[in-house]
Amino acid sequence: MHELDARREEPDVTVLDVRSDSEWESGRVPGARHIYVLHLEERLGELDPEATVAVYCGSGYRASIAASVLQKHGFERVVNVPGSWTAWKTAGLPVEPDQEG
Repeated sequence: MHELDARREEPDVTVLDVRSDSEWESGRVPGARHIYVLHLEERLGELDPEATVAVYCGSGYRASIAASVLQKHGFERVVNVPGSWTAWKTAGLPVEPDQEG
C-alpha cells in the first residue's frame, strides 16, 4: 500500500479502480482511474499499455480478474494491489473525496 501511495502520481503509473460506480463514489485512491471490471475489455483503449497499471477493487478478487484481462490483451506491467481498497483504508492512506471534511 505504501509503495503504491508513493508511486501513484508518477507519469508512467496508472492506478485503476475496477469497483462498481457506487463503491467508486464512496471513496477511492486519489488520482485513480475508474473502469468497472465488467466494462474493462470494451474500454482498454483508454489505458496506456506501456504504463504500469496497478489494479484494485474492494478486497482483491475483481482486481485479479481485471489483471488477467489486461495481461491477455498485452499489458505487460500489471500489478494486482494486495488487499485492495480494504488494505488501503486500513493503512490510513489518503481517500478521495476526503470523507473527513
